[in-house]
Amino acid sequence: MQKSARGMFLSLGLGALCLAAVAAPGRADSPGLAGSWKGGGTWTYTSGATERARCRATFSPSGKAAYDVSATCATQSGTVSQTGFVRGSGGTFRGTFYNPEFDTSGKIVISVSGGSQVVRLSSSKGSGVIRLSR
Repeated sequence: MQKSARGMFLSLGLGALCLAAVAAPGRADSPGLAGSWKGGGTWTYTSGATERARCRATFSPSGKAAYDVSATCATQSGTVSQTGFVRGSGGTFRGTFYNPEFDTSGKIVISVSGGSQVVRLSSSKGSGVIRLSR
């Protein structure tokens, strides 16, 4: 796969994961949620190829149980940034992400347990799983 195409696919999925993971824990009005999260995971392209990624994400409350998210992920193909929005309750949050560099969007599902999150994302370019913590 060409390096630019791999970077685009990766950015779409990994960015979403980071975005989602940041917003997952607790209620939007909880002061402990705002801030930075980091971690890593794997992105799988529709071709079957995979890449490991390291991500940092920051989220801000944007309403009751809703969060705006920004994230940056790095892989061997490059570094990408994305934005997103998630909403949920309990330990599950769902939302969408957007990568302006590649004009691509996708879906995010986050499962939160204590101080860690498992972020699953999908787009037409592939899917991924990233684990984040404070």
